Amino acid sequence: MKIQAALLAVSGLMLASTAFAQTAGKPILAATTDWNIYSAGPHQAINDAKVEGGKAVEAPAPGTGGIWEVGAIRPIDGAIAKGDHVVASVWVKSDVPAKVVFRVETRAGAARVGENSIDIGADWSQQTLDFVATDNYPAGATQVALLLNSGKQTIDLGPVSVVDKGGN
Repeated sequence: MKIQAALLAVSGLMLASTAFAQTAGKPILAATTDWNIYSAGPHQAINDAKVEGGKAVEAPAPGTGGIWEVGAIRPIDGAIAKGDHVVASVWVKSDVPAKVVFRVETRAGAARVGENSIDIGADWSQQTLDFVATDNYPAGATQVALLLNSGKQTIDLGPVSVVDKGGN
């Protein structure tokens, strides 16, 4: 019994350490659901107790045209220095299985800073984008972008945040 209790305590500490390691660093975008949605269709704020913070934005995508024709963007407040380890995080779900492009890009010209393709399911999941910056970006010069028009679907966007973990 004592061994089981000790194992439970150790596994709890390991989980807490993992969660801390994912979020440790300087927030350069505090968690927010204040998304700018670009699409020809309507989008709306929703309440959902199953997502972190209880709020999200619902964004339908028609699935016709380019993937970039429906997007969600959120400017990043802080600066990013060359060599910094950056972790962006977003909570998402979709009414059908979906693929989305998750990236950090420059606000002028949309040059990619970090990018990943993510799979989204019907349940809320926290997706992360982890990269090392290859250039310097002043405060306000970058943004998180999600390209949503990979198919006919409705994607719910929960909180987004970005943490700068500093240089190597």
